[in-house]
Amino acid sequence: MEIIWIILLIINFLLYAACCFGVLKRKAFTSISIRSPRLLILNNIGNFFMTLIIILTAALEGDGKKICSLFYYLTNFLVIIPFCLRFRRIANCCEIKINERFEIQENAPKYKNLEKYNIRLFIIIFVLLTIILLVSNAIVTRSEAITPIFLYEPDDGILYDANKIIWLVINFFEHILLLRYAYYICVNKIKQKLRFEIVVTFLVWFIYCNLISILEIISENINHEKYIIYISLAVCYIFLIINTIIPIGISFYHSSTIYSFTPKLMNNLYLFLTNETCYMYFKEYLNNGNENNRNANNLLKLYTDIIDFKLGYKLKISNELGFEDASNIKNEFFGTHNNAHLPENVLEKVKKDCQGLENNSFNENMFDEALKYCFNELEKIFNNFKKSNTFKELYKEYFLTTYIQCRMCNVGLINKF
Repeated sequence: MEIIWIILLIINFLLYAACCFGVLKRKAFTSISIRSPRLLILNNIGNFFMTLIIILTAALEGDGKKICSLFYYLTNFLVIIPFCLRFRRIANCCEIKINERFEIQENAPKYKNLEKYNIRLFIIIFVLLTIILLVSNAIVTRSEAITPIFLYEPDDGILYDANKIIWLVINFFEHILLLRYAYYICVNKIKQKLRFEIVVTFLVWFIYCNLISILEIISENINHEKYIIYISLAVCYIFLIINTIIPIGISFYHSSTIYSFTPKLMNNLYLFLTNETCYMYFKEYLNNGNENNRNANNLLKLYTDIIDFKLGYKLKISNELGFEDASNIKNEFFGTHNNAHLPENVLEKVKKDCQGLENNSFNENMFDEALKYCFNELEKIFNNFKKSNTFKELYKEYFLTTYIQCRMCNVGLINKF
């Protein structure tokens, strides 16, 4: 075996070992727990053995090449089965039956959604497929191997054609499974880059399998084995990046200020406006003129700017940025034009409090009088907004989202981070 292949094997082992260690180390974070850490590690083990098989079949000759290539489909199953089971857990939690009641007891952990159940299911499926593959190899192909023909080409023309068909059949069912779970994940508003992961994985695997099929079936007279080996290794490393490295990276970018927005929080205007989706719905409601209040959008903008300024003050953002924000608010709403149409008493009070800006001096409470006025006026509009169909639909959506989150928490998909 050439030294280059030995070096690649060592690097390959260290890379996958580091990724598995990262998964175990960060398993308490939602970006990892939602992907089922133990199944994710099995996914990586399968990916590692697949790269190992590809490298060894490229480096070895004769019987060694044939023996290694025989195990390719086993590593393939070890990659695809845990991957599909990971997304099956998520899809099951998002599936709401028509007659299902939203009661506390319904949130109890469902055994079939627990990770340990899926580990057992994986073992059963993997063992059955392994037995089928080995028995088929012993009975049908005799001394040759059921393997992708880009790794090992049997001398028997019939077996060569049979391996083509087996490659296409296995990939067809894998594509159906991946497409199915991609559909379930995409129709639900799931975060943590899960939609990106399942869609990109499906596209990469679909393009890869079809590219191999085209090269092997149409271009039989071209010596392209070396290029297919490189392409196969590249696909394995792309899977590693998408399925493991990116989730581990996401786990380092969490914020302690993030909270789960539940329907009960929607009745409070302050909390309602802290949610981006709710804010946009309310803003659209104001734009539609439901209140016949042309000034409502200006009040909302002033309210948002002041809250943003106060939040920056609490977080101790630089004085330069704080002064700039305060000056922008003063110039837009308390300068020569009263854009928010504030009452004179409110306007004069804020202008008086803002006099310190001329000497580069400002404080957290300088816009409080205007903030109180904006909040009171917006709350009057908000009380009417709560009676609208838009608010009711939004309430139902968050009710369903909260229910799904509870189910995910109960089966360990969502953690405290």
